[in-house]
Amino acid sequence: MLRRLNDQLHMTVAEFKTVPPSANGNGQVGVNTPEYGRAAHHGGNGHRRVRHQIHKGFRRAALKADTAVRLVEAGMSVGEAVTRMGVSTNAYSALKAVRASGNLALYEDVLRGSESTLPAAARVKNAATIIAAYKKCSALEKELIRSATGLTSDPVTMLMNLTPEQLVAVAKALGLDWVWDKMIAAAMPTEPATGTKETVLADPAIRDVT
Repeated sequence: MLRRLNDQLHMTVAEFKTVPPSANGNGQVGVNTPEYGRAAHHGGNGHRRVRHQIHKGFRRAALKADTAVRLVEAGMSVGEAVTRMGVSTNAYSALKAVRASGNLALYEDVLRGSESTLPAAARVKNAATIIAAYKKCSALEKELIRSATGLTSDPVTMLMNLTPEQLVAVAKALGLDWVWDKMIAAAMPTEPATGTKETVLADPAIRDVT
């Protein structure tokens, strides 16, 4: 009998230890416990309040990274900018690459959350690097790049370097009416060429047969 009472006592102590010290007898958080205060701070149900990622049509994280990039462009150091905005250097670098690529549609999609920042930056980072380097090139260096790559901003040179298949594809994309109206009809002279003589036929003489 003593052994049975002793076993029951050990079981009761073990069950008592399983109850959290911050809970009351029925396992609920006590009113005067720190856990109760934290639960009340997060809405009274013990769950942390969720902050929406999209605010007024923009993704918060992307907007913060974009602001950090703008601060650096204004003269602030990268370390101070990312610290002030609470973003990582990876997010800063990614948003900087998207901006530097010149792809305004992609940039807008990233800010509004339609595109994720890091994957978008991975697609355009090489272009962003080349564009930034090209802007620093001298006239001689730019000419060397054009010679090596065929890069040009002259539309005539572009068309001359297109293959027949590419020319047909361009014409189909623009539409034959557009090509005729904008490129052919618009280039045709509207006045007769100078130096040409117009032939005037004289009216036959009217004879009086009476």
